[in-house]
Amino acid sequence: MLLNHILVTQESLDQTEPNCIVENNIDILNALFERYVQAEEVPQAALQSYYIDYYLAQIENGGFAQFVYNTGWHPDIIQWIEDGLQAIGADRHLQLFKQNSEILHQFTPDQLEQFLEGEYFGENQQRDTLNAFDETFYRLNEQENLATLNQEWLKQHPLLKAIAEAELEQYLDQIAKNIPNLQERIQAAKANQPRYYHVVDALCEAANLQLDRITAGDPNFQYQGQQHISWHFLTDQGHFYMLDLDDHALLFNDQQSEPIFTLDIQHLPKE
Repeated sequence: MLLNHILVTQESLDQTEPNCIVENNIDILNALFERYVQAEEVPQAALQSYYIDYYLAQIENGGFAQFVYNTGWHPDIIQWIEDGLQAIGADRHLQLFKQNSEILHQFTPDQLEQFLEGEYFGENQQRDTLNAFDETFYRLNEQENLATLNQEWLKQHPLLKAIAEAELEQYLDQIAKNIPNLQERIQAAKANQPRYYHVVDALCEAANLQLDRITAGDPNFQYQGQQHISWHFLTDQGHFYMLDLDDHALLFNDQQSEPIFTLDIQHLPKE
């Protein structure tokens, strides 16, 4: 294991704002993953807190169906959430999670594949079936608040280690240097990147932008009367987002509603 502690900054530990330490754990794990550290090389408790927060955010944003759709019902994520809910003492949430899981288990493999690969929006009976207990979740969370339980558990965890924020980047870089096959991981990650990564890279190179990171995909973006996924990313010149229209990509910034740059991407591999 490359990291034996749940790493946070002392500044986040000292904060009184709700969820600050949970968000800091998430940021640090993301920074490690960007340095090609793998999930099995960090404490499982850190991942449990990470995915409990993700689960909560998904349910609050779009219900249990959105959580299933966006995770692909990945078994590792499911296990981290189940173990995490038990660890933080969210017993009724764990019971509800398993109740929701039973609905999913009634799907045939073909039905699950159809849901995960199909169009999420519009008429979707499988989505509506999976969201059957959303109101139960919202009521339960008023009594057994996941964000509060997650934060208090993380603060008191015996593996917690706090360091000064000024030391963080150097600390993370040192962890990455200890990866025995770092170059192999970098090459494998580049080969397995989804198409939108390649499109963003191509746009940044053509528009003379230095990419910092891709932040989110928005499946509800409307352009010329049609719904698209817009991919948002940060650069040395600020926040941008793009649309992949198969043969060409459009680059947008925050100041204008029309694209500021168009790039031919017919040479890029399809998904």
